[in-house]
Amino acid sequence: MVRIICNYAHFIGYSSSSTVKNYTSRHQKVKRLLKWRHVFRLYEQFEPFLNHSVPKESKPHGDRVVILAPHIDDETIGCGGVAIKHVAAGNRVAILTFADCTELRIAEGRAAGQIIGAQRQEFLPFVTRHLLDRPEPAAHLAQFLKEETPDLIYAPSLFDRHTDHVAVNILLAQFTRQHGLSAMIYGYEIWSTLTPNVAVDISAEQPDKAKALSCFVSQLSANNWHEAALSLNHYRGITTGAGAYAEAFLRMTAERHQKLVKSYWS
Repeated sequence: MVRIICNYAHFIGYSSSSTVKNYTSRHQKVKRLLKWRHVFRLYEQFEPFLNHSVPKESKPHGDRVVILAPHIDDETIGCGGVAIKHVAAGNRVAILTFADCTELRIAEGRAAGQIIGAQRQEFLPFVTRHLLDRPEPAAHLAQFLKEETPDLIYAPSLFDRHTDHVAVNILLAQFTRQHGLSAMIYGYEIWSTLTPNVAVDISAEQPDKAKALSCFVSQLSANNWHEAALSLNHYRGITTGAGAYAEAFLRMTAERHQKLVKSYWS
């Protein structure tokens, strides 16, 4: 596998004949210069031909993490456990929320964000189901991503059955295509379950995720998202073998995300 990745590193310009004289130097070169997103680009070429169980990660690779939430609580339901992992590992976590940001919901979101440990939370003033009707959401997203320069982005699944969740993916794909942002993208589950290609054990983080979910009192009165989210996490932990509780994602490069958005939502 190292030989294959080394050859791929040479193809994308990260090695030369003078630096790959032997197996050891090639391995060191790859470890030093090859970013995880380049490995995943290669993996995506082989993935359709592989027959395997859902891969597991202890924590996705990324020092600067952005979470895109169409609505307040999406970030906690979909990837709150992994966000807690990132913060505990010393990674920067910034959350951008797009719609329905009332004073009450912002207060709930800030309380949950404090439990998660997010270093930045921004709440935009847009109306649900209208994120593609005006240029401001795209402009705010662009400014946020330029300021944060993430190497890892969590967004709702592009197959999620909500207009705003699809809209956020369209805006994200437009930005990464126009600006060449090459971050890894992890699609999380909210309204629709995924056929995931990676799972992350959040057993240790489950109690804090449960506390964060309990902050959304206004939303729990309509639906028991606390039970729904943790039950899904328990199911994912059992079916993937990741642990007692797990969050599952559709992991992809920005390039693949662009292609999927264009294919399904053009």
